[in-house]
Amino acid sequence: MRGSSGRWALAMATGMALALGLASGAGASGDFGCTPSWRLGLSDYECAGVPFLSARNDTRTNLAWLMMEAGGGIPKQAGTPVNSWETAPLGHVFLTWDAMRSAFWPGVQAEEETWPLPAYSGTLCQTLASGGEAFAAALANTRSIPEAERGALVSARTNLKAACDGTREEPSWPASVTSPAGRDYLAYLKGARAFYAEDFGSARATFAGLEDSGQDWVAETARYMQARTALAAAQVPAIDEWGWYDNTKTDAALAAQGQAALEDYLRSYPEGRYAASARGLTRRAFWLRGQRPELSRAYGALLERESAADPAAAHLIEEIDTKLFFEAAGDGDIDSALSLATWDLLRLRASEPVMSERRTARLEAAELAAQAPHFAGHPKLYTYLQAAQAFHVQRDYAAVLKLLPDDARKGQYTPLAFSAQMLRGLALEALGDANAVGFWEQLAKGADPRFQRPAVELALAHHWERSGELAKVFAAKSPVQVPEIRAILLEHVADGAILRAQAKAGTSRLEREVAAMTLLYKDLTRGHFADFGRDRALVPQGAAREGWIGGWLRDAARAVPLGSFTHGRWQQDFACPALAETAQDLARDASDPGALLCLGDFYRLNDFDSYMAGERWRGREELGGTPSRFAGEMTDRAAIYAQVLAGSRASADERAYALYRSVMCYAPSGNNSCSTTDVPESQRKAWFQRLKREYPKSRWATKLKFYW
Repeated sequence: MRGSSGRWALAMATGMALALGLASGAGASGDFGCTPSWRLGLSDYECAGVPFLSARNDTRTNLAWLMMEAGGGIPKQAGTPVNSWETAPLGHVFLTWDAMRSAFWPGVQAEEETWPLPAYSGTLCQTLASGGEAFAAALANTRSIPEAERGALVSARTNLKAACDGTREEPSWPASVTSPAGRDYLAYLKGARAFYAEDFGSARATFAGLEDSGQDWVAETARYMQARTALAAAQVPAIDEWGWYDNTKTDAALAAQGQAALEDYLRSYPEGRYAASARGLTRRAFWLRGQRPELSRAYGALLERESAADPAAAHLIEEIDTKLFFEAAGDGDIDSALSLATWDLLRLRASEPVMSERRTARLEAAELAAQAPHFAGHPKLYTYLQAAQAFHVQRDYAAVLKLLPDDARKGQYTPLAFSAQMLRGLALEALGDANAVGFWEQLAKGADPRFQRPAVELALAHHWERSGELAKVFAAKSPVQVPEIRAILLEHVADGAILRAQAKAGTSRLEREVAAMTLLYKDLTRGHFADFGRDRALVPQGAAREGWIGGWLRDAARAVPLGSFTHGRWQQDFACPALAETAQDLARDASDPGALLCLGDFYRLNDFDSYMAGERWRGREELGGTPSRFAGEMTDRAAIYAQVLAGSRASADERAYALYRSVMCYAPSGNNSCSTTDVPESQRKAWFQRLKREYPKSRWATKLKFYW
């Protein structure tokens, strides 16, 4: 189910992949370009998850934490996600499923990104090569087959590749194979060729005739292939003429036959060559037959014993997500503890994602109480679910504290233990408990620095921001060291004193540059022009001019464009001195119309407009969502032009330019690029007409042809 319970396009693609023989639903995850809400207590799904069990998490993320819990904790070899354009906004605090896979199972990620894909990937024929190797090895070990016949049989196997390549001509089989053992191997090839050609009826009949073969390899393989053939045939009606897959249209009778054949194989060969594959196919049989409780139990057993360090764990998680959660028909279908816990966490969400076509009923306390028998072997997990239900649904934070005792002084935490302490801390915060900050400080000491500690640091920073103690985040030996957390607070909340201090002595280049950039930008936009003159000395020599203002969290590799303040663009069509001189003029006279217009051009030419607009986009509950401590109110370009036009000191050319630029704020789309506050089209028309009427010979009136 991932984040959404209704990704039907993905379901179709995944179903098609499963129909063709893939073991899991790995593939598109919708994580690309994910930007998190910088807060921890969300009750809604978000593409960016947290390093503890939560209603906000992708179901795959919660499954992974639970698997690690069952296996004893976070694998030691796990590393932090690879820094990339997609993961940069997560700030080492949050995790998408793709980012989590890159950290825990990098080999799986690399394998799936290999191009070109292996031959016949995603089709029945993906086993062609491995099957050929097994066939050749079995032949080599069968001494009762003459050497010449063995060579003929190996050559005859090319008929299987021809079937995979789409050849429908009748194959030529060697007449020289006459030994009893050789004939059994030849018959097997004919059955395999029918299987790859999707002639499932012929394949099943052939394999059925070989299950009593005197050749051990042929007999075992034929029995296994009967099951595989029946399941492949069962999926044929589910694929329409366009290739879309609908699991409700599978042939239930064939699926049941396939399941029975698997059971027969495993009884006869419990440790056989194909035993692991047969158990996987048994799960597919449950899925094809809609036997969701049985499927849930099979997955539950796997989750309990699978090592999270095994690369196969990622495939298992995606298989469970696709086959069990994505198509869950009803809340009673899932009854194994770890799978049910994941489903319960999803049902604690206040709402489903926007793209979800289905809604699950929210999990109420009475229903959770009725689930107690399913968690008989997992009492701590059940207690956590009770606390999570109280937190997310009932908003009974006192009940959370009663259920989850303080245990914030441990040296390390399993995923479940850490989840419990995080939820307790969030309940303390929700109650306004004075002990919350001390709790977070203690918890940080034992939290895993790779995944857990950044979340605790976010909780601490969030607390100090809202308690008016922002300086503690930047104090010497502060426990808050995640660069992105510190940079967000500098950019959105910090006052001038903190910005100056961190611009000089920040813990990283990024921090120093963000602090200096924010300080100089706010000096200008808040009218602190004399301070700007002094603070320009914080710009290092050689500072980059090109860059993405405010884009450091998306792409920290790109330079913060501090050089804009020392050698940026000052003028285009309107004559302006260097920015330093403009700031000096405004320090002497803050209403100097020419200097104001030059300041506006600096903003426009150096891409400051969108950055100004972004100041107002922060959610109130997010980190950096409280009012800025920097003195003064922001003045954007629209306000500059309005100030020039409202005064009496501007020259005719300056007034004409202010009118021109006021209209051009809306060019060419009609959207305001100078401010977050629009004016009606009638006002834009009035500016246009005034420019044409009062300053008809100005170059600005001549240049302006339209209003928007």
